[in-house]
This record gives sequence, structure tokens and C-alpha cells, in this order.
Amino acid sequence: MALLATSVKAAEILRVGLHLSAPWSFYNDAGALDGIEYQLMSRIFSQAGYQVEFELHSYSRLLKQFSDHKLDCISPAAVDIAGAIYTQPYLPFKDVAISLQQAAITLNSVSDLSGKRIVAYQQAEKILGQNYQHAISAASYLELAERKLQLELLFSHRVDLVIGEQRVLHYLANKVAPQQPFETHYLFNEALYPAACWQAEWVTVFNRGLAQLQQSGKLKQLLLQYLPN
Repeated sequence: MALLATSVKAAEILRVGLHLSAPWSFYNDAGALDGIEYQLMSRIFSQAGYQVEFELHSYSRLLKQFSDHKLDCISPAAVDIAGAIYTQPYLPFKDVAISLQQAAITLNSVSDLSGKRIVAYQQAEKILGQNYQHAISAASYLELAERKLQLELLFSHRVDLVIGEQRVLHYLANKVAPQQPFETHYLFNEALYPAACWQAEWVTVFNRGLAQLQQSGKLKQLLLQYLPN
């Protein structure tokens, strides 16, 4: 019976969508899928006997594909999705603001974003709460899918601040302009995000695999990758 169950799973293709956002999920220089989130999802479902097809999308596109049931599971699930079933939270995201060091910008709270020229990731206005929404209502504000373009706007002095997840911004800033000093402003609390699936079976499988990674210490090892200094 166990062999039969494994055979059925292997025949079932699980369509998993991830947010295209290095270093969480991205294509490396060789064109292969890589990243913390990808490694976690791949390891958990593969070890459970599933054949997984991954797709990487901008966040708005990812939500649309999932809402249209063109994907079976997505990660991260940072917003409420009607009818979705959520895994245990497992992705520690910490959003920050970064500015050019030479700009000497001081930010003590979210309200200090008011009046600034800001670019952020897609859905940031929905995710970061009412204080953020109020502050950006008095700012020059834009949300873009392309993270490298966000940083190019900062390094060319066309915006004052980029809002995004700390691992993502540090990773890309060091690739786009490694000699350009920048400041990191810690304005937001860390949030733990789950994955989301349409079937309870997949969530159960994921949670079981996640618990095994936690107990073995491998989850901690994976999450320590790309952690900013």
C-alpha cells in the first residue's frame, strides 16, 4: 500500500508557484532554480514523493495564477486568498527601507516616510498596514515588480527610499552596485509567512516535512543563507 501511494504521488504533478525574488527564489547564473524558499519547497514535496513543477512570477502575477487555479500551491502567502488552505508559517520576512548613505536620511518610524520619494514591491501597501498606508498617502509612491529597477532608481537618485525584504534588498544591492554605500532603516516587524494550497492533503504533507526539517536543524541552516551582515 505504501508503494502504491508513492506511485500515485509520483504520477501526480504538483504545480507550485514562487515569488521571483532573490535570494528566496530565483534563477542562478547557470539558469537553474535556486534560493532559500525554493530549496525548502522542493525538498519537502520531493521527499514526500511528489513530482513538482515550479513557476516563478512577480507577486501580483503569482496571486492571479493561484486565484485562477492555474497553480496548486504558492509561497509566500502574504495576503488573504479566498478558499485557500494555509501551511504553518515558515518564512521569516523582515521588510526594511534602504537609502543612499550620502543622502543622510533619518527615519525613526513609519510616519517619517511621509514626503519621501518611495518605490516598493507589489502589494506592499496591502501588506504593511494602516500606518504605512497613511504615510505613503503623503509621499511620492510607486510599486514595481522588478527589484533591480527599484534599486537602479535609488542609485540614480530618482527615489529616496526602496522598501522591501532585507535579504532581497541587501542581496541585489550588492550585485547591482557593490561599491555604493547604503543605509538600512528598520521600521517594520518581522513577519512569518506560510505557503497556501487548494487541497488539505498538500498542506498536511508540507507541514509534516517542515516539522522534520525543524527537528533536524536543516530549516535553520537554510534560513541562515543570505542573511545580511
